[in-house]
Amino acid sequence: MTVAILFNPISGAGRAQIVAQTIAHGLSRLGFVTTLMPTQRGPSAQWLRPQLIMVGADAIDILIVVGGDGAVRQAAFEAAHAKIPLWHAPGGTENLFAQSFGMTCDVDAIAHAMREQHTTTIDLASANDEPFVIMASIGLDAEVVHQLASARMGAISHLSYARPIVTQLFEWKPSWLAWTIEGEREELGRGMVVVANMPRYGARIDPAPDAVANDGALDAVFIPAANGCMLLPQLAQMRLGWQRHMKSLRVRRGRSIVLEATPGARLQLDGDPAHTSPANDLQREVVLRVLEQRLIVLHPLLGLRRNPV
Repeated sequence: MTVAILFNPISGAGRAQIVAQTIAHGLSRLGFVTTLMPTQRGPSAQWLRPQLIMVGADAIDILIVVGGDGAVRQAAFEAAHAKIPLWHAPGGTENLFAQSFGMTCDVDAIAHAMREQHTTTIDLASANDEPFVIMASIGLDAEVVHQLASARMGAISHLSYARPIVTQLFEWKPSWLAWTIEGEREELGRGMVVVANMPRYGARIDPAPDAVANDGALDAVFIPAANGCMLLPQLAQMRLGWQRHMKSLRVRRGRSIVLEATPGARLQLDGDPAHTSPANDLQREVVLRVLEQRLIVLHPLLGLRRNPV
């Protein structure tokens, strides 16, 4: 059985590369054939697809992604395109994908899952033709992600988010938002929108706890707020698990969603900034949809902590 191990060279100050090498060594000792692949900047179709072709996508049985949720997002569409099952070996800050399926970096757990072929299939989605796996959003969180990315010099931790969060709580000026879901347009007002394919979200806030990753639909949640200080108590309620009882939230579900922002707003995907022009990273319209391609996920049989499917 051949295993390709994709790792983010800068994730965890280089720790992801060490983890990838450790996994490769451990699997090799168990009789698996392994090959290491570092992630690169830019759309994965430009660099990962050629690597898979060079190795021989038909010959790869499993793709292990070592890094954070951003690395999973980079790899997911190409893995789905090649019909290669994916395992997330967590090495980022939140690791929402790995948490959802109970995945770890443990070599024995990975080997057991591969031998027993514990897999499930989930949806993938896109925002303005850029794939994502977990969620997309416009709002304070997207502003935080963009601010952090613009100042990032290397590996980050939860503490790295402190300054951008404090800054945006006072400086964020929410756009006027509207959405069109399955052809029905609705004016929302000022605030934040999260569109979720899976229920997980950073800091266990989980605005869309009922999102299901294989239902062929996206869950959209509008959180009204005129500024960051008005948003904060609502996020605190979500952190306590009160989402389903919050009358302030507007929740819809659909396979195709169009968001409108006036003026334009920044967009984040799975905790990373959307790929936009540096001269104009404000989105006035975001088209989100469930993709035809579906991702095969390798996971521990009894490891689903919060089953997203």
